Amino acid sequence: MGKKIVFLDRDGVINKLVKRDGRMVSPRRFADFELLPNVESAIKLLRKNNYEIVVVTNQPDISRGLMEIQQLEQMNRVVLALGVGSIKVCPHSDIDNCLCRKPKPGLIIDYLKSVSEIYCCAWMIGDEDRDEEASRNAGIPFIRILRDREKMLETTLHQATNLSEAVTFILEKNENI
Repeated sequence: MGKKIVFLDRDGVINKLVKRDGRMVSPRRFADFELLPNVESAIKLLRKNNYEIVVVTNQPDISRGLMEIQQLEQMNRVVLALGVGSIKVCPHSDIDNCLCRKPKPGLIIDYLKSVSEIYCCAWMIGDEDRDEEASRNAGIPFIRILRDREKMLETTLHQATNLSEAVTFILEKNENI
């Protein structure tokens, strides 16, 4: 039996988005970083069922000079304290054309290559098209967390209203593993 892994996007899956310039976006300051309801219990449930949890997140405000690395590090400490095993961050902007910025699958593939144990199942949970595309490009199933008032999408196979619902779906799908 191999390793079971769940990749999580951070913003909109683990923590609330913030309103800036009329849009819902990632927080830039630790003071604005707020966990979504039931995230801690969902992560505990994954860990109880022997899933490794890896956060893969784009944080382009770092390279744009709009976010201090210390702010990101404070946010990361909160996420790690939930029981997340690892956080992989792409600090680049689209113009950097790196291999790690989602929708490219670099963060996911690099992590899977670094794992010494073969994995038997992997999932990606995110809330944006770029998360879904990164998941598809890495060859792993995707669950989309629907945002407030977002309609079900025909293009996404698995959808959930929050992380707890997504975790329940994964556990039901993989109950015999």
